[in-house]
Amino acid sequence: MQCLVCASAAKDLTPPNFDGYVIGCPTCGNYEVAGGAWDRFQKASKQERCAALDNAASLKGVARWPTIKNICF
Repeated sequence: MQCLVCASAAKDLTPPNFDGYVIGCPTCGNYEVAGGAWDRFQKASKQERCAALDNAASLKGVARWPTIKNICF
């Protein structure tokens, strides 16, 4: 698959029954897109997606990896 942010080759790490997507990208790293943010994420430009991932990374806290939520846009 392609990374949802940078479009480079990536792995789909989404577990069964997860509401959203989990991506493993060698460029962007591992990250999640929450199901509640998916519509907004799809409509976002590449720059907006990159900025959302940066915001998610700054809000990560103790989570395993950044989660892109509506608050990240």
